[in-house]
Amino acid sequence: MRYLSRIFQPVITIPKNAKIKNTEITCKSQKLLLECGLVRPTTSGFFTLLPLARRALDKLENLIKTCIESSGAQRLSLPALTSAGLWAKTGRLENAAAELLTLEDRHNKKYLLAPTYEEAIAELLSDLKPISYKQLPIILYQISNKYRDELRPKHGLLRAREFSMLDAYGAHASSACALQVYGRMATAYEHLFRALHLKVHKVEAPSGDMGGSFSHEWQLAATSGEDQIKVCPSCSHAALLNDEGTRCQSCGKDAEILQSIEVGHTFILGTKYSEALEATYCPPSGPPLPIIMSCYGIGITRLLAASLEALSTEKALRWPKAIAPYSAIIIGPKEGSKEWNDHGMDQVKLVYDALNSVPALRSDVLVDDRHGLTIGKRLLMADKMGYPIVIACGKESSSNPPRYEVTIDGATQLCTAQELVQTLSDKYTHLEYCT
Repeated sequence: MRYLSRIFQPVITIPKNAKIKNTEITCKSQKLLLECGLVRPTTSGFFTLLPLARRALDKLENLIKTCIESSGAQRLSLPALTSAGLWAKTGRLENAAAELLTLEDRHNKKYLLAPTYEEAIAELLSDLKPISYKQLPIILYQISNKYRDELRPKHGLLRAREFSMLDAYGAHASSACALQVYGRMATAYEHLFRALHLKVHKVEAPSGDMGGSFSHEWQLAATSGEDQIKVCPSCSHAALLNDEGTRCQSCGKDAEILQSIEVGHTFILGTKYSEALEATYCPPSGPPLPIIMSCYGIGITRLLAASLEALSTEKALRWPKAIAPYSAIIIGPKEGSKEWNDHGMDQVKLVYDALNSVPALRSDVLVDDRHGLTIGKRLLMADKMGYPIVIACGKESSSNPPRYEVTIDGATQLCTAQELVQTLSDKYTHLEYCT
């Protein structure tokens, strides 16, 4: 069994009615992740992800991997250090210098801790040139930590100097092919956010220093967001708030203004990087031509924190079910109570084994074995952690057959172990996935 008492989770207990004076805590996801023992700050903009947060992030990364690979993307790993000379060739070294973390090796060669990898991918394609048009399109992606020297890191994982990110890159022989792949990748994004049960809006956005013909931001509504979008309640069209006012461009009706968090960005890059770094392909006839590129990013640690911002209350975490650190927790009776005598650890293990018989919950069930605490106190703690399924062995666990207080999505019911398995088997036919 997996015991809660054995998990490294340094919870911070704040006395009742105490006033929090730490002005660096600026949003609820940051506060709750810290209080619940999921993250610890190190220096400004850097965080240690503790076991439960790491487990949630692993689930999110696996879900993203499934969705992105459904579009035909292939995973690779690029070095964390990119030659500064590549960025100089594309003109981004000077433009983005303020946000780059740079260093020199013993030979005085300059590198940067890459925040993004357009240059590195273009160099890889250039090294393989000329690529036949028959090999295109290619979609390559990685999931790795990226680095950005934020002037004012804030909101915890929402704006940090080190962050986990998916970055994917498309190589195409034509603009039509680039648009077709762009559509496939956009569909993968939509499947991802649907699996997380998050209402994320795809909005047209300026390409900025990245360059290219057009781009879209993927915005999640949340009160702590630093961006603003306008969403039409009539036709559901969404757009970035701009100088054109609050009216919807599609239907002309007034739109609702929402604070939002950018959790993804997609671009058609064109030939900006391939021309500068001589990444070419061979067409059916004629000389080699620059590869047309596209790119796709998802801030994974930001998406995790943003989902908590969107779903949690001020006092309790609420996870997308697919990425909760554990899907279910079992709370046994208080030691020494009548229920403990009737329904001790042997019976708790039977409940644990029953839950693990549900395929979607296998290896995803936790036992709160702190039996010196009352059930009520442990229920409060479980609620703050936001476990999707909470099973409490209360007074009815002494009945024959034992019945358990089961809370799913905030609704509580009494059921036997057999009824519990049936209910969860029906409700959790499978873990969320991308199709």
